Amino acid sequence: MTDTDRHPEPPSGSRPAPDPPEYETGGLRLALLIGVVVLAGLAWGWPVLVMIFGIVVMIFLHELGHYVTAKWSGMKVTEFFIGFGPKIWSFQRGETEYGIKVIPAGAYVRIIGMNNLDDVDPGDEPRTYRQQSFSKRLLVVSAGSLMHFAQAFVLLVLLLGVVGFPGRSIANPPDRAPAWEIDAVVADSAAQAAGLQEDDLIVAVDGEPVSRYDELSDALSAYDVGDEVSFTIERDGVERTVDAELRPRPEGEGGVAGSPFLGVGTSKHYSDEPIGLGTAIARAPGEMVRFTGQTFSALVSAFSPDRLSNFANDVGDGSNNEGSGSGGSGSSSDDDGRLISIIGVIHIGSQDVENRGAFLLALFFNLNMFIGIFNMLPLLPLDGGHAAMAIYERIRSRRGRQYHADFAKLLPLTYAVVMVLVVIGVTTMYLDLVNPIDL
Repeated sequence: MTDTDRHPEPPSGSRPAPDPPEYETGGLRLALLIGVVVLAGLAWGWPVLVMIFGIVVMIFLHELGHYVTAKWSGMKVTEFFIGFGPKIWSFQRGETEYGIKVIPAGAYVRIIGMNNLDDVDPGDEPRTYRQQSFSKRLLVVSAGSLMHFAQAFVLLVLLLGVVGFPGRSIANPPDRAPAWEIDAVVADSAAQAAGLQEDDLIVAVDGEPVSRYDELSDALSAYDVGDEVSFTIERDGVERTVDAELRPRPEGEGGVAGSPFLGVGTSKHYSDEPIGLGTAIARAPGEMVRFTGQTFSALVSAFSPDRLSNFANDVGDGSNNEGSGSGGSGSSSDDDGRLISIIGVIHIGSQDVENRGAFLLALFFNLNMFIGIFNMLPLLPLDGGHAAMAIYERIRSRRGRQYHADFAKLLPLTYAVVMVLVVIGVTTMYLDLVNPIDL
């Protein structure tokens, strides 16, 4: 339909009203928002601003994926907003309004005709989401998660190839290693006297599992020189027990001279040297696949009855907990695997760490991967729910007749999912405020 079809020529002697100009609204509100952000940075420090900016960019790119693929597919996009609620600032370009809203809880792109409940102008029906081909619909609803995976890929390549990361692997870093691998045995040390060898895996110290470098050193710090310690080791796939009498640390071996000393070293899995862009690009897909499997396992664990019970107890006792790091005095579960909100992510990302560049790259990699995977769960109103409906409609369609599912029948389930997400969001934000996780 052309513009002339929509606005026929007026009778002779009259002039048509001019088309409404492209507009901008809320300039003052936008300036106030920028001022609030600057004041927040002065009050909380620049790391908080970096985290907020990074999250906004991540959300923007998610919605940009939907927007670009919808436009490419010929769909009509009427809104592209960061945030929800009342408008702070917006401007109109063509058929789309762009802007910022007051509640920074996400973003959205409005594509007309997403389902049979969405009424649209009959003239716009050919440009609705529901009238497009299966491949275009699937691409559009998956584009947000695809953008998260693309961001994660770039972040991982920079992390491993340019900055460097302990263990040179984010899917199997030192804190997830199955055991502590011996790379060197110091001459005339307790380890040599006990018969420990290169390539042995130290699995446990007096029955307590160890894997990270600091776990072994922490375990040994509880003993004195002359104490006999039992080590569970794995050699050639067979576990055995080795007893070693700790000796004084010699000069030049690092640490405090005279402190309890075993005499083993490792370097194979704990180097944080960059591996180079080429190697990082080749390794990144495999790392992402392994990390995806770990994320699914973490999701299953987080929503297990025990974890949910512990989380509910933590929320109930949240105001009585003092700090976090180790779960707080009243915490019923440790922080490993605890559900956290955006507030918690910002708090974690703004803390002082030894290598902030690597830390932030790894944090945003984790965040992008998690959101990309969670967003594709086959539940409405998540993008994965729309993808599942597109697949279902494709199966039910016949040649020359496209099947459209009745979304009214799915509203009860959709409302239930929304309520669960709202409850999780509110409770995690509350817990992150009263009992934040400290590194």
